[in-house]
Amino acid sequence: MASKKKHKKISSSRKQQVRKENEEKQHVRKRVVFKPVVPGRWTINAFIFFLFVIVTLILYSGDLRLGFFAVDDPQYVTNNPWIRDINAKNLNFILSEPYFANFSPMHLFSYMLDYSIGGADAYIFHFSSNLWAGIVAGFVYLVGFALTGNRIVAIGSAVLFVVHPVHVEAVAWISSRKDLVAAAFALPSLLAYMQYRRGGKFALRWYLLSLVLFLFAVSGKLSVATFPIVFLALDLFVEKRPFLKSLPDKIPFIIAATAIAMVVASTQPQMGNQPDAFVLVKAAIQNLWLLSGFGNYVLYREAPEPGGSLLQLTGIVLLLLLFAAPLLLRRRLPMIAVLIYWMLFAFIPSQILSFTHPVTDRYLFFPSVAFVIMIAWGIVRIFQKLGKRAVLASAILILVIAFFWTRTTIVYLNEWKDPRSVWFAAAKKSTDPAIPQNLGSFYVDLSRRFGSGTQPASISREEKERLASLIWVDDSRLPKLLSEWASGQQGGTIEKEFQEQIRSLAMDAFGKALQTKGNRVMPGIYYNRGSILLDRGDLENAKQEFHATLEEVSKESFGEVRQQLTVYSYVGLGISEWKGSNYTGAKDWFIKADNAQRQYGANWLPGLANDIKKLEQIIASQVKQ
Repeated sequence: MASKKKHKKISSSRKQQVRKENEEKQHVRKRVVFKPVVPGRWTINAFIFFLFVIVTLILYSGDLRLGFFAVDDPQYVTNNPWIRDINAKNLNFILSEPYFANFSPMHLFSYMLDYSIGGADAYIFHFSSNLWAGIVAGFVYLVGFALTGNRIVAIGSAVLFVVHPVHVEAVAWISSRKDLVAAAFALPSLLAYMQYRRGGKFALRWYLLSLVLFLFAVSGKLSVATFPIVFLALDLFVEKRPFLKSLPDKIPFIIAATAIAMVVASTQPQMGNQPDAFVLVKAAIQNLWLLSGFGNYVLYREAPEPGGSLLQLTGIVLLLLLFAAPLLLRRRLPMIAVLIYWMLFAFIPSQILSFTHPVTDRYLFFPSVAFVIMIAWGIVRIFQKLGKRAVLASAILILVIAFFWTRTTIVYLNEWKDPRSVWFAAAKKSTDPAIPQNLGSFYVDLSRRFGSGTQPASISREEKERLASLIWVDDSRLPKLLSEWASGQQGGTIEKEFQEQIRSLAMDAFGKALQTKGNRVMPGIYYNRGSILLDRGDLENAKQEFHATLEEVSKESFGEVRQQLTVYSYVGLGISEWKGSNYTGAKDWFIKADNAQRQYGANWLPGLANDIKKLEQIIASQVKQ
C-alpha cells in the first residue's frame, strides 16, 4: 500500500512538473508571438516619432506662405470639383475614375480632407503636406529600428531623412503630395508584414493589415508598386526562407500593384519615349548621386540622351550587373542587400512609364528611406570597434552630413520662396526647355496683376515691392515706382513701365524655350506669346501665335492639355477679332470655342455664352445702323 501511495505521489508530482513546463513554454511562446517588431518601449518610440514630426514641421514652415503652384495645383486642387465636398458622388468618382491622367484616390482624399478644413486656402494644404512628410519621417525611425534593432541607426536615419535636400520638391509642391501619401502607408505596411512574419495567434491579421496599407500606398502613387520585392528580399536574405515558400504570400500584393498600374498606365499620355537600357543606367547613376545629398536639386532636368547599339548593349550588361551585385552581399550583409534592392526597384516605376522627366527629385522620396537607413547603419558599423566612443563618433559623423544636407535644403527652399518663382533659379541649373516656358508663364500671370491687363488679380504691396526690388535692383525708376505705391497709386505711369518689363522678361523666356525645345511638343509657349501680344495690342501677331498654338496642340498627347488649349486659342482669336472690331469673326471663334468646350464636357470658360450674346447684340445694332 505504501508503495502504491508513493507511486501515485510520484505520478502526481510528475504531472505537476509537466504542467508547469507546458505553462512555461506557453508563456515563452506568448512572449515571442506578441513581441513587437519595433524594439524598446512603445512610449519612447512614440515620443521620438512625434519629435520627428515636429522637427519636419519646423524645417518646412517657410513654405506655408508659398501659395499654389502654377503647374498641376490648379487641376489637383483649386479647379478640382471632386474635392470640395465629402459626399457619395465625389467619393465614388475618386475611387472609380482616373483623374488628370492619373489614378491616385488616396492622394485626392488627402486634398478633400484639407478642403473640408480650410477651403482653397494654400496655407492649409502646405501645412498638411508638411505634416504628411513629418509622419513619414516618424515611420522612417520605426522602420530603421525594426530592420536593424539599433536605436542610434534609427534616429540617425530619421535625422538624415528629415533634412535630405531631395525631398524639397515633394514637400513644397502641393501636387507632389502623392509621394508623401504613398510613403506614409507603405512604411507601416512593411512594419505590419514584419510583424506577420513573427507568427503567432494574430499573424493573419497583421498580414491583412499589411496588404490593406499597401493598397492604400499604391493608391496614393504608383511609385511604391515594386515594394513587395523588399518583402521578398527580407524573406530570402534575412530570414533565409525558401523562395517557393516566400512567393505565395506576395501574390496578393502583386495583384493589387498590377491592377493599379494597369489603370495608371492606361491614363498616362504617351510621350513617345521608348525603353533604352543606356538611358536607364544613366538615370540610375544620376538618381544615386542625387540620393547622396550633394547633387544639383532642381525642379526639372534634361532626360538622359539615348545611345547607339553598342551603348545599348553596354547598358543591358550594366543593368544586369547593377541588379545582380547585391546578391554578393546576401550572406555577410543581408540587410544592406535588402536596402539596395529597395532603392533599385523603387526607381523602376518612373522609368517604365513614359515620362518626359524620368529623373526628378520627387521620384526619390521613397527610395531615400532605404538610402538613409543604409548610410546610418554603415556609419554605426564602421565605428562599432571604438567601443564606448562608437556612439559619439557615429553621432558626430551623422550630424556633419546632416549639417551639409540641411544647408542645401534651406537654400533650395529659399528658391521656392523667390518672388520671381522657383523657375528663376532653376533656369540657371538646368537646360530643360520646360523651365523657361514655365518661367515665362509665371511672368505672364504676374504682368496681369499690374496696370490694366486682360485678367487682373490682386497682389499685395509687400509682394510688389519685393518683386520690383529684385527685377529693378539697379534701375533708376525703382524709387519712383515705390513712391507711387507708397502714395496708394495703382496703375500709374511707372507701374505700367514695370508691367511691360515683366512682359519683356516673359517673351525672353519663351524665346529661350523655343530655341531649346527641339522636337518637344510645347503649345503653351505659343499660346502665352499670343496672350502677351494681345495685352500689348499687337493683334495681327497675336493671331499668328494663336494659330501656331492650334497647329502645335494638335500633336499634344495629353488630352486635357490639348482640349483646354484648343478652346483657349479659339477664344484668343475671338478676342483679337473683337478688339479689331471684326465682331462677326469674333462671334464665329467664340461659338467654335463654346462648341468645343461642350464637346469636351468641360467648363473652363463659363462666360462664353454671355460673350456670344454680347457680340450678337453688337452685330444686330450695326445692322440697324
